[in-house]
Amino acid sequence: MTDRMNEILGLPPKPSGVKKETRNGWSSRDPSLASISETQINPPVYGPETEARLEQNRGMIPEEAIAAFRRAGEYLSVRNYGRAVNDYTRAIERAPRSPESYYNRGIAHEKAGELAKAIEDYSAAIETDPLYVKAYCNRASLLWSLGEKAWAVDDMTKAAQLGDGEMQRYLKSKGIDW
Repeated sequence: MTDRMNEILGLPPKPSGVKKETRNGWSSRDPSLASISETQINPPVYGPETEARLEQNRGMIPEEAIAAFRRAGEYLSVRNYGRAVNDYTRAIERAPRSPESYYNRGIAHEKAGELAKAIEDYSAAIETDPLYVKAYCNRASLLWSLGEKAWAVDDMTKAAQLGDGEMQRYLKSKGIDW
């Protein structure tokens, strides 16, 4: 019927078997690994410093770990949290001393509703790099929402001590010394 309407209206017929395209050029289905590997991957939305740290450590982090990390970031951006977690796990297996992979896998777990796993990953990021402020902030936020207020305030205090201005202002507004 739509082909007949297109013919009447003078529109070109739609070829059969064409996938519906989204605004990013992929099909509406989940992107394949091939299409992701061909795409220019932008840094994850968590800030350019993640990409800068990867580049800085390029000689120490295997290329497979960097590729898995970037692929995972792309999956995270299209809300495919399961595949994002899988690729962040691959990155962790190849570069276990990279806190960004734990941190970002924690974000994927959190968005997927796996809050206990998210807390574990934020904690692993902190164990890997005790100065990784974002992990303290995200874990504090998640713990606060789960009612673990004392632990959350500890994380907020640590983030403030490490120089996070937002946490410093928040704690000061609540009358909490850091």
